[in-house]
Amino acid sequence: MLAISVENVSKVYRLGQNNRRQFFDDIKRWVRGKARWSHGFGDPELEAEQEPKAPDLFYALREVSFEIEQGDTVAIIGANGAGKSTLLKLISRITLPSTGCIRINGRVGSLLEVGTGFNGEMTGRENIYMKGAIMGMTRKEISSKFDDIVEFSGTAKFLDTPVKRYSSGMGMRLAFSVAAFLEPELLIVDEVLTVGDQQFKDRCVERIKEVIGGGCTVLFVSHVGELVRQICKKGIYLRAGSLVYSGDADTALETYEAAVRNEQHVAPPVGYNQRANNLRGRK
Repeated sequence: MLAISVENVSKVYRLGQNNRRQFFDDIKRWVRGKARWSHGFGDPELEAEQEPKAPDLFYALREVSFEIEQGDTVAIIGANGAGKSTLLKLISRITLPSTGCIRINGRVGSLLEVGTGFNGEMTGRENIYMKGAIMGMTRKEISSKFDDIVEFSGTAKFLDTPVKRYSSGMGMRLAFSVAAFLEPELLIVDEVLTVGDQQFKDRCVERIKEVIGGGCTVLFVSHVGELVRQICKKGIYLRAGSLVYSGDADTALETYEAAVRNEQHVAPPVGYNQRANNLRGRK
């Protein structure tokens, strides 16, 4: 049975420039919008459909498709800016795709950034219950896991302190514990294991393995090949928003590492937005 189906998914943003050219481009866009009521002025998603090659549109992802079976452990691999975090945010429903469709079966526990999904004004205790409720759990179900979450995170002394006063390490420990102990059917982990001491990182890896042993589907982003090989059997390699490879984790890593070694000789994939790269280089 499929846990995730991603079909022709793209995510587009409009690049901003604080200069006269951008001002006049916006005026032209506004005039076109007045002339054609159907024109999506101000909405890059609509503009991408109407003018897919507009120079100020940046595709974080472009026509990505793949399927993940329930129980799969999948590494999302690629350089910074490849679209990994964007993809995980789409799967976590933090944002919506510009085009395409994503289907998910099961309860999602996501850990994308330190403190993601927490309310800084609320205490650690309140955030645990809030996060569980968002995942669709009853208060009784959350309470049954509460002690395990607190013990693993090591935040017992700070449970009734607002999360905004936590250090980054404390926030990560609590966020990971909530995501990993509230029995998700799909666990998403995005490079958060770079925060915290080595002992806690090792405990996190062991907990992820326990979750995998229970049949949970795992999506895992890391630049550390050793971690990927420990945790994942399959891999998805993204480059500049395009899907390069989907299959065996070792092959995905080898393909990525070869591209890094020979970067100056590797041609950008189809759809690579060179203008976006140039704009970033001017900042």
